[in-house]
Amino acid sequence: MRSKFKWIFTLLLALSMQFSFAQEKTVTGVVSDKTGPLPGANVVVKGTKNSTQTDFDGKFTIKAKAGDVLEVSFTGYSTKSISVGASNTYNASLDEASTALSEVIVVGYGKTTKEAYTGTATKIKTENLEAKTVSNVSQSLRGEVAGVSVITGSGAPGADATIRIRGFGSINGNRAPLYVVDGAPYSSDISAINPEDIANITVLKDAAATSIYGSRGANGVILITTKQGKAGKSVISVDVKTSVNSFSLPNYDVLTSPEEYIGLAWSELRQNAFLSGNPNPDAYASNNLFDSTNAIGLDPAYNMWNVPGDQVIDPATGRVATGVTRRYTPTSWKDTAFGTGFRSEANVQFSGGNDKTKYATSFGYLDDKGAAVNSSYKRYTTRLNLESKVNDWFKIGGNMSYSGGRYMQTDGADQSTSVNLFSYTVGAPPIYDPYLRDAAGNLVADPYFGGYQFDFGNGDNGNPVRRFLNNSNGIAEATLNKEQTDASTFLGNFNTEINITNSLDFETRYSGQYETNDATSVGNPFYGQNAGSEGSLFITKTKTTNQNFLQLLRFNKSFAGKHGVEAFVAHESTEYRYDILSAGATGAVVPMAESLYQYTTEYATPTNYRLGWTLESYFAQLNYNYQQKYFLTASARRDGSSRFINNKWGTFGSVGLGWVVSKESFLAKSSTIDYLKLKASYGIIGDQGTSLQYGFRIYNLTPLTGGILYTPNATRPNPELTWETSKIAQVGFESSWFDRLNLDVDYYVKNTTNLFFDNALPASSGYTNIQINSGKLQNSGLEFDINYQLLKGKNADDFKLSLGVNGEMLKSKMVDMPEDYTTGEEKIFQFDPNTGLAALVKGHSLYEYYMREWVGVDPATGLGMYNLYYNDVNDDGIFNNGDEAIGNYTNFLNDHPDANVMRTVTNNSSIATQKFTGKSAIPKVRGAFRLNASYRNFDLTTQFGYSFGGYAYDNGYATLMQTGDQIGSNNYHVDIRDRWQQPGDITNVPRMSAGFATEDTYSSATSTRFLIKSDYIAFNNAKLGYTLPKSYADRLGLSKFNVYISGDNLALFSARKGFNPQTFTSTSGIGGYIPMTTFSIGSKIEF
Repeated sequence: MRSKFKWIFTLLLALSMQFSFAQEKTVTGVVSDKTGPLPGANVVVKGTKNSTQTDFDGKFTIKAKAGDVLEVSFTGYSTKSISVGASNTYNASLDEASTALSEVIVVGYGKTTKEAYTGTATKIKTENLEAKTVSNVSQSLRGEVAGVSVITGSGAPGADATIRIRGFGSINGNRAPLYVVDGAPYSSDISAINPEDIANITVLKDAAATSIYGSRGANGVILITTKQGKAGKSVISVDVKTSVNSFSLPNYDVLTSPEEYIGLAWSELRQNAFLSGNPNPDAYASNNLFDSTNAIGLDPAYNMWNVPGDQVIDPATGRVATGVTRRYTPTSWKDTAFGTGFRSEANVQFSGGNDKTKYATSFGYLDDKGAAVNSSYKRYTTRLNLESKVNDWFKIGGNMSYSGGRYMQTDGADQSTSVNLFSYTVGAPPIYDPYLRDAAGNLVADPYFGGYQFDFGNGDNGNPVRRFLNNSNGIAEATLNKEQTDASTFLGNFNTEINITNSLDFETRYSGQYETNDATSVGNPFYGQNAGSEGSLFITKTKTTNQNFLQLLRFNKSFAGKHGVEAFVAHESTEYRYDILSAGATGAVVPMAESLYQYTTEYATPTNYRLGWTLESYFAQLNYNYQQKYFLTASARRDGSSRFINNKWGTFGSVGLGWVVSKESFLAKSSTIDYLKLKASYGIIGDQGTSLQYGFRIYNLTPLTGGILYTPNATRPNPELTWETSKIAQVGFESSWFDRLNLDVDYYVKNTTNLFFDNALPASSGYTNIQINSGKLQNSGLEFDINYQLLKGKNADDFKLSLGVNGEMLKSKMVDMPEDYTTGEEKIFQFDPNTGLAALVKGHSLYEYYMREWVGVDPATGLGMYNLYYNDVNDDGIFNNGDEAIGNYTNFLNDHPDANVMRTVTNNSSIATQKFTGKSAIPKVRGAFRLNASYRNFDLTTQFGYSFGGYAYDNGYATLMQTGDQIGSNNYHVDIRDRWQQPGDITNVPRMSAGFATEDTYSSATSTRFLIKSDYIAFNNAKLGYTLPKSYADRLGLSKFNVYISGDNLALFSARKGFNPQTFTSTSGIGGYIPMTTFSIGSKIEF
């Protein structure tokens, strides 16, 4: 009987198990890779059409039976199969199958993969960012992305770089890209973000990528994602770096010998006397060389030689006479201003978590001392990123950060300022000493600050009168005065996510930014420009707040295993506020005091005002794919801006298409083409410009006795102003070949209309100008990104070598000129308001130079010659009475289309013709290339930048070649040695004869003489690292131990020594903080 029951029980159990295996149930899980959840992954019950896709958090839900097999796949990853058993929860971790396709990239309001994306988004590799020693995130972008221009206008510690994506999106409006940090638009100082906190950076460039940001994405978008915690073992990471800053890149070759300079000064005076018909030019030059009473010679106090001034030069040789020696040697301006700056940086990060909560927190310290005296940037940062899954349907997260920074500045806001020390290190003649000397040539002690007293060259307090930038001394101003800015930035980003159904999520995000800047400028009461006012103090305090609130409903589902749909609708509001307070005073009661109460006289009326704007946005996006082979993205956004009055709302959008051709049957088995995707996009994007009060009537208030004076702003309000609008079309392809080569190419055309322009008004209107929308600008270009594995290696320890090259070929031109507001007709000509060296003319490049044409030096007179075009009225082929000189070639031909135009030469630059040169500041091709190698535990990364086919106006060189200035007014480039000296000399350097005739000053006028090719190759960066083998690291109780050395700004090869085209757009100078070369050694340890 017992045996019978046993068999019956066994049979029932078998039947129940068979029934349970056949019964369908709900299976859930999460699909992820080593970095986190994978949204959009496909989950299919093998052999059926039953499928789904993971949501934004990598979660999926599907009906399946025990015994079924789930196939989990994601573009660029190996497919994983999971057998369904008794459990209802299955998680899958996918491994990368192909590096080129597996990139999960952060895009506008979501994530996707390189293959599925129809726009152009470039993800910068983390190792490339970490290879650079930078204080500012913007500097790290140099050379990383095709079509992204990084202009390092200042090499000062902590300074921002100017970023331009795909050309110049506007003329007078906004040209800067939008920064987005952890999903929130960012408007604070980018230097407040610690580069070590960044996990990755993605740059969005075309309309399909940026239109979802509407009016804020017209000039490209830079997405920054900070480091997040991961489930698993807690990790402690410590990165310590020590660096040395110096000015190692070459500067202009200038005269450094006092003897050579004084010989040139004597030669110039002799030339002057000879041209004036003086019967004894040698005696004239010797007698006036150190005679300042007639405003010709130098102050005798600058005679450093052991003989009277009229005996310094031997007339027979034009050089310092034999036996004449120095009483003292002037102190070097460069050695006084420059030195070695030391940079210290330390970062500590803690991260970890479990399947419910993940965290990452960091602390950073940076002390970056520049190579110029009293220049530095110090920063403290801390950040906390937190994410918690409260339950199956609710998740909350966010991050908070603080950055406190202090800038000590030495270069001022204006490169041309007379207190800029960089102007002195290059431009000061070598006969001058930065310090004051007594009659015996000894340095004079400073009774106020200690050390030695500086020479201000103003004739006060025993100072001689110096012709070069008198009443100032850039090194003294940097040493004795104080230029300091303290900045604090608080960021808070909080988000929630509610899983409504398996396919529907609701997300919210609040982002708040609070930034303060306190700038203090203290002028000493004893020397220089503030001595007359007994010292000065100027304080500027600004406060900026930016709040952003987002609500987004996201849908994600696949149908029939072939159709994938991901869509969202959203609302976003932004409020920006800016407060400023500034005040100044003179007459210090306590020298160098930093409180206005300790000054006696109000310097100027205190200024206090508040500005702000708001932006309201409604937008939606649809992403569709068929069989992960055909892709469609469509976006629409409507923005309303408080900056405008009658035209507040603008509608923008885009559509993008992608086709993975390599998945078609005719290419699926190709041994040549591993991957090929064609893509195209078109979109309309707006830009609200930079002004915060477009169209508003602005009044300036001045307190008066018994009332207030209301003065209207000089700009007439225009309530009809509206958005600049850009229409962007792009086609391109992404590909992989031979399992070695990756090649991506994009071609785009961007037409921008309704440009912001300032239009002059007649004085009778009571205003000077009015802002209008007019004109059309076109940017077009070809971009390429090539990566080739030269040596792949079979094993992990084998030698590997790879080459990467990116570049852009950009063109920019005016398609339509703005209208003249007073006539309603299209303008013919307008000088570019940004440079003054180029002109805006329909059909011409935006940065094509418009100036006089330099012909050369007249061998008979030594004067410079320029082309003069004229209307030969009497048709005799000679420029004479009755003929009409042409000053502005374009305007003249428009007004006189039938003119008989002829050409001659003139040495008078004031009447020489200005015309297009056919040379543009925009290069033919610009980009970077990278060579990376690894062997065993060593790794090497290098980056080089290049540019070819462009031109620049070398104003720095022009300043050093002023042949018409009085002696002692400036230093010279060594090319001055080739100057014209006597009739018959063949040279391109005019004569030196200051004061003889006005024509001599004409020789240094703005012209093609100082246009130079802006071609360069720059060795931007190199880093060599060594990672301790894991077996040794384990013995030390470490997860990872890496040591490295690196160098930044290592070398530059350009058309002229000292000429650095990377630091400007079209015009060089000698007054900017030149880029520093930085050598670093560091280590990174993980526990």
